Amino acid sequence: MLNDIYYTAIDIGTSKVCTVVARVGPEGQLKIVGHGLAPSQGVKKGQIINVDEAQEAIEASIEEAHSSLGSRVPWAYVSISGNHITCTNTNALLHPSDQNGQVSLEDVRTLTDMSYPEVPFGKEVIHVIPINYVVDGYRSMRNPVGIHAGRLQVESLAVFGDHDNVNETTKVIQNSNVEVRSLVMGGLASGEAVLTESEKELGVVLVDMGAGSTDVAIFKNGTVWYGASIPVGGNQLTRDLSVALGMPYYFAEELKIKWGHAKPEAIDREAEVLLPSFQGRQRRLINRTALCAPMVDRLRETFGLIVVKTQQAGLHRIPAGGIVFTGGTSEMPGFQKLASEALGCPVRVGAPRNIPEISIDHQRPSYSTVMGLLQWGIKQHSERRVRPPMDKRSFSQKPLLERIKQVIMVN
Repeated sequence: MLNDIYYTAIDIGTSKVCTVVARVGPEGQLKIVGHGLAPSQGVKKGQIINVDEAQEAIEASIEEAHSSLGSRVPWAYVSISGNHITCTNTNALLHPSDQNGQVSLEDVRTLTDMSYPEVPFGKEVIHVIPINYVVDGYRSMRNPVGIHAGRLQVESLAVFGDHDNVNETTKVIQNSNVEVRSLVMGGLASGEAVLTESEKELGVVLVDMGAGSTDVAIFKNGTVWYGASIPVGGNQLTRDLSVALGMPYYFAEELKIKWGHAKPEAIDREAEVLLPSFQGRQRRLINRTALCAPMVDRLRETFGLIVVKTQQAGLHRIPAGGIVFTGGTSEMPGFQKLASEALGCPVRVGAPRNIPEISIDHQRPSYSTVMGLLQWGIKQHSERRVRPPMDKRSFSQKPLLERIKQVIMVN
């Protein structure tokens, strides 16, 4: 137990805030030892719009997760998502420092540092991720350490978030007496939980459909190459249903959960659903296919937006690994079949994998992000165990050079 390392992951979503604490033993064995769940407040489409309300939900989730430990893990990996997330590719070049031209680990770290981008006004860097190395202008490789080279180039993916949103996310966590070890793009975290190594190698589009937004991340050659967000999620399906039926949102949400189906005609075309009475209106029957039609239309529209995002990333067609959906919206019955028909490519619905002894609930797609945060954090820690202590200033308050070093260090 003395050599165990504890990790905390916090997923701040539109519908829920989920905190999970894991213990990793000296031999790498992982065990979930705490879980906290609270209804989300003050968050819309992945962005914090009310700090006080968001902090109340986050504190409740953190307290519940740590209640069985008797103490609190002082830092956490935290998800960040929303339409404010943007990406760009950056490049850098250096000549190996070794007299024999052999690439060292320090060369690679220096090169990654050099690829740190110019930060646009109002933005903050979340990640700088090396995605490809080029040796002497023509040999492409993932890990050039030990290779003899006259010059070494790197192509990195820089992920930005709005300054205010990054600052507010960091602030609400730190106000709960937990330091932010790293903010992690939601799609990157979900990919850690649900994708296989083969999918990442072949090329795959990871789509996390949450309540408030849909995160898109493209992986190829084993790493992430692109990330974006669409401001449409499961809540939009509920709103469409509410408008179509002329009933309050909470009634529509109950109907979506109980009777929602992406392919209702495949079950029973004659099935009917009894709509509840409200505000003096009588209960009435409606065909289940008609009930689901507004939600199916919205899903089809979202699939089209996903294709647009892949095209904006420079893809002319869906990669060989297809599209892997996850997130709470993908749990709707018939979802995979509708997505496959609409997109015309291999589709599967993914859930957290390779985590032993997790509960049935945690195996659902709606927990992919928080479980992926844990896996991402453990992976980063194992690859580089020496980290400088985190001080109590928020990320955005630190001097630029210090922020550069911190971003590079945790990626």
